[in-house]
Amino acid sequence: MNLVTDDRLGETRERRGFKVRAATVADVPAMARVGVDTFRTAHRGQIPEHLLLERTYESSAQGWERTLREIAEAEDPQEYVCVAEDTAGEIVGIAMGGPPADWPFDDTNRAAHPTGECYSLYVDTTRQRSGIGRALLADLATFLVSRGRRRLSVGVLAVNAPARAFYERIGGTLLGQRHVDDSGVLLDEVVYIWDDATCLTRVEPAGIAESEHVRYV
Repeated sequence: MNLVTDDRLGETRERRGFKVRAATVADVPAMARVGVDTFRTAHRGQIPEHLLLERTYESSAQGWERTLREIAEAEDPQEYVCVAEDTAGEIVGIAMGGPPADWPFDDTNRAAHPTGECYSLYVDTTRQRSGIGRALLADLATFLVSRGRRRLSVGVLAVNAPARAFYERIGGTLLGQRHVDDSGVLLDEVVYIWDDATCLTRVEPAGIAESEHVRYV
């Protein structure tokens, strides 16, 4: 099926054999598998091996379940998690976002322009280059815009050339570089920005490389 519904939050998006929807606790085991497998594949050789091995299905599942329950219990949730599900009912992608992480370099811009951040974007390694990552980002952007956050940022490991190319090809502008602390290891991260994230909610091109770990859950 090659159908995309309108961009209102909560509408199921179907395209090329998958749909994007809000994640539920029932999805957690599959989310853990996709997240860990994608993380290890994408970042082998980019970060120390012990950081790869620290991400396990069990720890990831615990983190996703905690996050989803906190979102469900919030009166006005500011964070959002969505998944891509194929026609067989398998989870093949995940995205999460919400208020941006602290970064003094961007404080002035954020004060003038409410900003959201994509924390995580994972696409199953066997399903990349099929538009899944782009569709997940569109759904996440729709949520953030609905919360008044029209400006969107995403942090990417500086050495992750495929992910950087993905964000650049869908309109991300390089804003700057920062360090992130992962279990005591400082990693170099670059930040891309969309000043008007509504452009992401309207366009869903397929066939673009997509694989990126952004934040860890």
